[in-house]
Amino acid sequence: MTSTAEGSPASQPLRSEIRLLATLLFAFAVIKIVASSLAYTSAVVVAGGTDTDGSRTLFWLPQILFYTLFATAARRLRRFEPRARAIVVSLSALSIGAMILYTVLDFAVGPGHERPALAIAIKLRLLAGGDVWDIVFPALAILWLRTAEARRLFEPQ
Repeated sequence: MTSTAEGSPASQPLRSEIRLLATLLFAFAVIKIVASSLAYTSAVVVAGGTDTDGSRTLFWLPQILFYTLFATAARRLRRFEPRARAIVVSLSALSIGAMILYTVLDFAVGPGHERPALAIAIKLRLLAGGDVWDIVFPALAILWLRTAEARRLFEPQ
């Protein structure tokens, strides 16, 4: 075991919390990878097996790649690698920022612009149906990993 992984007995509860968070983030990312992969495959199959305009590829593949990076960072977080904390916090902020930007664009220039009541109903339905975890897990990562105690755990020894 390295000195980074050992730590003081006082830091063990925080280490356990971060390991739990890393496990939850990894499971979340794997579920998102599988769901995005299935959605991409379904979208291509519905289009006749090809994606001639690239719209399905441009929509789904970045999500698959993002969550693959997120899963990798969560694994590194579990091992308390020095840069893992910063990477998970950055990816979590990017995830929340992208969601906010997508929602703003939906209401500014997308379908939500013309029918805001319907767009709000759809967003609430998606949140109730499971999209709330897209907010909860990244927010938890940001809140738990930005503390001074968490930063000290990831400092190179």
